Amino acid sequence: MGQRVNIQYSVELSELQSEVDRLFGRAIKELDLVAPVGGTPKLKLGTEGLEKLDTLRRKLTRVDIMLGDVQNIVEGYVRFKTQPEQPRVPDSPSEAEELEMEQIEDKIARFKEMFDAQPNQEPAG
Repeated sequence: MGQRVNIQYSVELSELQSEVDRLFGRAIKELDLVAPVGGTPKLKLGTEGLEKLDTLRRKLTRVDIMLGDVQNIVEGYVRFKTQPEQPRVPDSPSEAEELEMEQIEDKIARFKEMFDAQPNQEPAG
């Protein structure tokens, strides 16, 4: 099997279905070439049979990789559709500082609540 390289590219959400269909269709066509329907399958014992098996397994591996790519895309889409909305990203540095201050103030308030909730403990002596 040849060397493989991972690539990443983006498509419009409206084009995602057609892109998945294209990749899936390519995998299915490849699978059809691997195992054409017709006749009784036969395998000769010996080196010729081993070579045929090796070729078939390599082609199936290629199809499996293609289907794995499609599966990763569909899983990413499902995560995208089911994940909770991401927190708002500030538009300006001053807004970012304000958001950071709010987060710090929230942490301080939670810390105070935890501290106040602890029963008074006398030091051991």
